[in-house]
Amino acid sequence: MTTTALRLLELGPDDDAFAPWCDVWAAAELADRPDEAPRPTAEHVVLGRQLLEPGSSRDGTHRAAVLGDDVVGALRLIHPLRDNTTVTFVDLAVHPAHRRRGIGTALLAEARALAAAAGRTELISEVDEPGPDGAGRRFALRSGWACDLLETRRDLVLPADEARLAAVEAEARWASRGYDLVTWRDRTPDALVADRALLEERMSTDAPHGDMPVEAERWDVDRIREVEDLNVARGRTVLSAGAVRNGRLIAFTDLHVSLARAEHARQGATLVLHEHRGHRLGALVKAAALRDLAAAFPQTRRITTYNLEGNAPMVAVNTALGFEPAGQLSTWSTRLPAGGPAA
Repeated sequence: MTTTALRLLELGPDDDAFAPWCDVWAAAELADRPDEAPRPTAEHVVLGRQLLEPGSSRDGTHRAAVLGDDVVGALRLIHPLRDNTTVTFVDLAVHPAHRRRGIGTALLAEARALAAAAGRTELISEVDEPGPDGAGRRFALRSGWACDLLETRRDLVLPADEARLAAVEAEARWASRGYDLVTWRDRTPDALVADRALLEERMSTDAPHGDMPVEAERWDVDRIREVEDLNVARGRTVLSAGAVRNGRLIAFTDLHVSLARAEHARQGATLVLHEHRGHRLGALVKAAALRDLAAAFPQTRRITTYNLEGNAPMVAVNTALGFEPAGQLSTWSTRLPAGGPAA
């Protein structure tokens, strides 16, 4: 089959073609990890609508690759608006039955053209790698992108080992004397939300980012609330735990649970302010979130997290809790040449 009949269509989340666009993502995810449920269609729809809302912290666009009557490829571009205004984040998938036929290359060329038209000069994309030499990695290498960050995926099979969890908790509680532990769900308490915004800013500077071409992010209370509202709209519950000193939030962690596939939780960000490290606060908040998850979602059977191997303290915490390697996540980038998107 050739791609002479390939059409690239702009579409929105309420268009008829958006459901088959989501089906491409589901098929691609199942091909890579057949034992995991793909992202629900509703999550794609809600994100698509958020990218079109005036006043959002980011915007974006979608394209479908169509052969005949079939959607065979999916492209989403996300443009930050409050920071990193030279960057476009690229999400790209090709249906497994139509790979290696030039569809991904056509979508990538479209991404470059659209990013250049938006005044962006850096493209960034993530690749889930269940095993070595996967399709996503081969495509990125063939396309000339650079791997800027490589993180190990680790999974914790639930229920957690009680002895291991209790040992982590006991050590963390002793080391964190003088700090208070707090937990919440979906919405950061008003008294702590400004501190949460500061922690998100510090996440963009203090957490390892490899060679990714990104700058510090700008966060405020409105942006925190925007993200929280988006998670709820996407059908996610976010279980959070934090450490407080003198009334100020100085550490946090998040666990994301999709209500449509609650059997698999995802670890969100975890950060301890640099000046408060050395008190086992990362272990303290992660253990507390695990306890909350077990009580609220006993049907959850796996948690997935990602760590740069060089981030020894966080790797040590996850290892102590029982997380085991389960592949990797790579982040790739390319720079558009001055004057346009030529390859």
